[in-house]
Amino acid sequence: MTVTIRLMEHGDVADVQRVARTSWHHTYGGIIPVPVRRRFLDSFYSDEAIVRRMADSLLLVAQQDDAIVGFANFFVSRRDPKEAELGAIYIVPEAQGIGIGTMLLQAGIARLRGVKHLFANVEKTNRKGRT
Repeated sequence: MTVTIRLMEHGDVADVQRVARTSWHHTYGGIIPVPVRRRFLDSFYSDEAIVRRMADSLLLVAQQDDAIVGFANFFVSRRDPKEAELGAIYIVPEAQGIGIGTMLLQAGIARLRGVKHLFANVEKTNRKGRT
């Protein structure tokens, strides 16, 4: 199994939406109610929102063989270009635990030239995310 980390392309939109839906429902099943998850996903992962994020931020995908199995989204601060935020990192459940998240983080950090501080917000009860 070969994993490649690369910039997201327009043809990846449906796959990123699938990864977001699958991993959000898996991760937040006992934490966030279904209607709230659906509204969030419909808003933040609409075609338009994803294309806008591709233009305004660093969006990387993890491709395992021929399938997109994860993605990470980094935002450089407009206030301070030495700061960035990891806005999202999601991997489908069946591809978790084999180092793909680490690969996405390392690739993002390598591309964030000049950034000295990377921040991430994680739900308090999201044990996997906190780890």
